[in-house]
Amino acid sequence: MMVGVGVLQELLKTHRPSDSFYVYDLSILTQAYEEWKRVFPTITPYYAVKCNPDTRLVSHLANLGACFDCATPAEFKAVLDLGVSPSRIIYANPCKRNEDISLAAKHKITRTTFDSVCELQKIAVSVVGPGMEVVLRIRADDPKARCNLGNKYGAEEREWPDLLTMCSRLSLNLVGISFHVGSMAKSAEAFVEALEKAKRAVSLAETYGFKPRIIDIGGGFSSSNVFDLGPVPSMINEALENNFDSEFTIIAEPGRYFAEHVATLLTPVIGFKNQGITISESLYGAFNCILFDHAQPEFYMLGGGNSKTKLVTMFGSTCDGGDVIYKECEIPTDVAYGSWLVWPRMGAYTSAATTHFNGLPFHKRQTFYI
Repeated sequence: MMVGVGVLQELLKTHRPSDSFYVYDLSILTQAYEEWKRVFPTITPYYAVKCNPDTRLVSHLANLGACFDCATPAEFKAVLDLGVSPSRIIYANPCKRNEDISLAAKHKITRTTFDSVCELQKIAVSVVGPGMEVVLRIRADDPKARCNLGNKYGAEEREWPDLLTMCSRLSLNLVGISFHVGSMAKSAEAFVEALEKAKRAVSLAETYGFKPRIIDIGGGFSSSNVFDLGPVPSMINEALENNFDSEFTIIAEPGRYFAEHVATLLTPVIGFKNQGITISESLYGAFNCILFDHAQPEFYMLGGGNSKTKLVTMFGSTCDGGDVIYKECEIPTDVAYGSWLVWPRMGAYTSAATTHFNGLPFHKRQTFYI
């Protein structure tokens, strides 16, 4: 799914933008949400706001019925400002500042994750009155995932007894188990193994007097076609049925799955010479995804009538010599100053991490919604 060429050409005619801009097709978001509910009928999606905090996108998901995974005060405040109930937010950050924990509690966000004794102690001293409901994040890795998270988050199995003991000592209410197998997971088996591990964590927690009944299977969902997650749903659903009965509430933290296909980026060519072209974007802008997310964005030239191509280096627009989008890529030979390049699937982990390095307003790109 992507925004049609005709729509893009019409936008250029009617609005005549002079710089890079986004086009968001929120109908794709609706279709993605409906497909999620079809293939995962028992799993409530908590959209990972860090993936793309665009207000219209988040609001649209809220209206569809999604809940939200927020990792910072800025994220949960943005969601609350849309009128979303704090009961639809999980503060899914296992390492928070004391003042941020207190702020979450002040806003009646009372469910958060942890994976260390240190975090439990911070929660205990930061919340006055009824304590936080805590969710133990366990380590679970997909070695094939594009971005591994287990090196930073998730308690090892040998650490669980100490964490459960501390929960008990601090009178904290352990309500669930969470994991994240890694961004852009490749192996459905990784989810199956993680769910089996989560079941062991539940069983152990019960011996300490807890009754965790929330299972958070994290994120990592992505697809080349927004309507096709391959064998992942059936394998996850089967593993859930094998390990957890209807007494459990199952949630997930998809970000990329919802946001990736919604946004298309258009960038003008602002210069060319020899075997190089420069576009009005940058690694410091939307293409930070190449550095941080190991992405390989695809593009085409809008209205390019020449079928012949040539190899060029594509530069970003800052004065940094390392600002290279592609060292070598094919572009139609009739590329010229003012040609527009179209980049589909630019909604996930792109605009969320832009800067204004070199005084360039990458963080203030205009957005059109259709």
